[in-house]
Amino acid sequence: MEYFDVYNKYGEKTGEIVERREAHKDGIFHRVVHLWILNSKNEILIQQRSPDKDAGANLWYVSVGGHIESGENIESTLIRETKEELGLDILPLISSVEYLYTFKDALIENNGTFFDNEFFDVFALKADFDIDQITMQKEEVQAVKYISFDEFKSIIASQDKSFWQHRVGYKMLLVALEELLQGD
Repeated sequence: MEYFDVYNKYGEKTGEIVERREAHKDGIFHRVVHLWILNSKNEILIQQRSPDKDAGANLWYVSVGGHIESGENIESTLIRETKEELGLDILPLISSVEYLYTFKDALIENNGTFFDNEFFDVFALKADFDIDQITMQKEEVQAVKYISFDEFKSIIASQDKSFWQHRVGYKMLLVALEELLQGD
């Protein structure tokens, strides 16, 4: 079982801990990480979520995403989730992971039975991982691919239904990634 620290609507820890199922049943705020992996060609690695996921099943999404478990820090979550979902060890690269921003989103899914009230801590990592290096965790991920930044911008602008959208968070993401890519 996964347990999360509970946050209020302002992003402040309440001191309470809640089990994952309860958090999503009752819409209790908790934290997650997003790690966007960009290669030297300025392509973005995206993953297609497993058909068995309780939210966002079969949708394309962030390179790596996952819940911060109670008592866990962001750095260890990034390392753990990248290893679990993609089979990649980013521990040697952790100092290269760049914090971009945090956003809050509240989604209702699965016909009103799944409440996704989360604070997203968003990061980027510039690293050249070959697709062949990736070992997908089948319970989490069914496919991965690189797409160009321009293609990603089109997906966001068109609100492509095959991609799990966070409208406010992704507007911020486009600005942050553009700045990051121009810094080369």
